[in-house]
Amino acid sequence: MSQKSGAVSRVLWLTLVANLIIATCKLVFGFMSGLVSVIADGYHSLLDASSNLVGLIGIKVSSAPPDEDHPYGHQKFEVFSAMGISLLLFVAAFNIVGEAVDRWNSSEISDSLSIGYLLLGFTLILTYLLQRWQRSKANELSSVILHADSEHTRSDFLATLGALVALIAVDIGYPEVDSVVALFIGLAIARSGILIALQTAGILADRAPLSASEIAQRAMLFPEVRAVKDVRSRGFGSGIFVDLSLQLDPELSLENSHEIAHQVEDRIREGIPEIQDVVIHVEPFTEN
Repeated sequence: MSQKSGAVSRVLWLTLVANLIIATCKLVFGFMSGLVSVIADGYHSLLDASSNLVGLIGIKVSSAPPDEDHPYGHQKFEVFSAMGISLLLFVAAFNIVGEAVDRWNSSEISDSLSIGYLLLGFTLILTYLLQRWQRSKANELSSVILHADSEHTRSDFLATLGALVALIAVDIGYPEVDSVVALFIGLAIARSGILIALQTAGILADRAPLSASEIAQRAMLFPEVRAVKDVRSRGFGSGIFVDLSLQLDPELSLENSHEIAHQVEDRIREGIPEIQDVVIHVEPFTEN
């Protein structure tokens, strides 16, 4: 496993433990009080833990080195893991919204417990700190799976905040707020799933992660380069691949042209460290 993959895995393992603690606190109180918003929030946190496991499996597979069948490596398996998280979010959102609607039509009145303020307050603070840490590590490691997971954790923070509001409302005599909050939690989860699905779809569709003009400008810094054509990029994070065509002075020897291409590659990679490989096609410049 690479150094980056190992670092991402450690973040996911610590997040998994934290999410299990958070989910346990919420579900215990949710079933004791009968608050559907808290139960929904607890399942949301449990889903966070499930997504951590999906992510760990994806990281294990994606860290495998390139082979004959996968010459560009296995990084996109990390994207499939992010898609798995998105699917789990949609399933959770559907179930939570259904439960909220059923509870709205029920005459049952939930009983709140004073310990709920302590438990929800604790999980709210822990979730906030966890999300900030995850987002920081996602940016540091350029990890799609950590970005997806941090988005999931952010929605969990908002859900917990809503559950705390529902607890207060029920406590002062407005039990219908419980169903309303549960409904909004379900919709927030669905929104997170959509955002993750759009991000991963862009990567799988080879959306360009870099500006073609930025790459061309770096190549044009060399006086021997007369034109830059067909600049393309794909990939994500620290696994970006670039290819382009350089039009050079036709009087240059093959050896000199080859050397200039190497210099252009080095300049591009120095300026954009996320690039893993650059393929350059050299051709003589012609006036059109």
